[in-house]
Amino acid sequence: MADRRSIQQEDALHELIKTISTKIVRSGYKISSSSVEQQLSNERDIDSQSLIALVILNASYISALAKKPLHSMPPMTTQQNDLNAAFELLTASGYRVTRPFEAPTSYSDQTPTGKLVKAAVLDTETTGLNPATDKIIELGIVVFEYSTETGQAYRVLETFDELEDPGMPIPPESTKVHNITDAMVAGKRIDDDTVKSLMADVSIVIAHNANFDRGFVEARFPFFADKPWACSLAQVPWKSEGFGAAGLEFLAYRCGFHFGGHRASVDCQALLEVLQSELPVSGGKAMKALLSNARASEIKVWALNALFDQKDQLKARGYRWEADRKTWTGLVPQSNLEAEVEWLRENVYQGRPFKLELEKIDALHRFTSRRGHTKTVSY
Repeated sequence: MADRRSIQQEDALHELIKTISTKIVRSGYKISSSSVEQQLSNERDIDSQSLIALVILNASYISALAKKPLHSMPPMTTQQNDLNAAFELLTASGYRVTRPFEAPTSYSDQTPTGKLVKAAVLDTETTGLNPATDKIIELGIVVFEYSTETGQAYRVLETFDELEDPGMPIPPESTKVHNITDAMVAGKRIDDDTVKSLMADVSIVIAHNANFDRGFVEARFPFFADKPWACSLAQVPWKSEGFGAAGLEFLAYRCGFHFGGHRASVDCQALLEVLQSELPVSGGKAMKALLSNARASEIKVWALNALFDQKDQLKARGYRWEADRKTWTGLVPQSNLEAEVEWLRENVYQGRPFKLELEKIDALHRFTSRRGHTKTVSY
């Protein structure tokens, strides 16, 4: 009798979740389980098709994952025809429901805390990966105002998206990523004056892989070289905050929404939404953590004439061998420079007089090949 009751409960739960899940998915939402989240977190980068394939659960998968007995579920009410009640039921069963993303025009109507300034979230789609030989074919920018103290965004001021003919065929492998074809960009050009006007009083440019986007953007629009840049991929501590991956679509999933990615302005809007989320471990907005790290200066230390037999200690310390200059180099926070000099004195130069080349890296020079202010100091 107990086995029959268990089978009946399992069948009833299967049908209940199947019905509710169908209704939710038809409303534009997606459903996932903790096991799917683990799969996603193991991915370095997740494109939209992979995300959909992994996250959407069919009825048989739901049945296989549903382990809770029916009596442990919330009591059924007449409100379970409503989406909110359906969300609660699925959440209680261990599932995560993600909403379809709709870009807001404002993130807060509260009185701002601190000074409000402008920032721009930027994204590019390109013909390939090399800014020296490939070209921008789409530029997306979202300009918004935010509090410098809290990172809270307020009004979204401008959304810009334009295509550009690169003057060369778009490789098929690139089109598979962003779905932009030669026909879509034929004869089009991004308006330089409009972009320059948008960026005129922007305090910082944010990209989700600034190492990639900055090179392309500055090659096409040189005035971007005068702007500080921040990278939401590298300068938010996603791993220590419990995120298994830092791809934009995975971050969106963890923040409770999904979107159609790999078009420039849509990616910008989704990134701003992610940056307005609260970090689960440290608290505060992801935007605040990003700004704090972007504002901090670092010093690139060139350990001139360091002895070769000190290589193991230098590598363990995080230094890298620069083959062109045949010199070990490391990056340290500016506030830690004095301690680093003492470590080098004791462990590498062993009390002998030595020289270091010091290059200041800040938001104006980070994620670019241009060198910051550099000096050589004798110790």
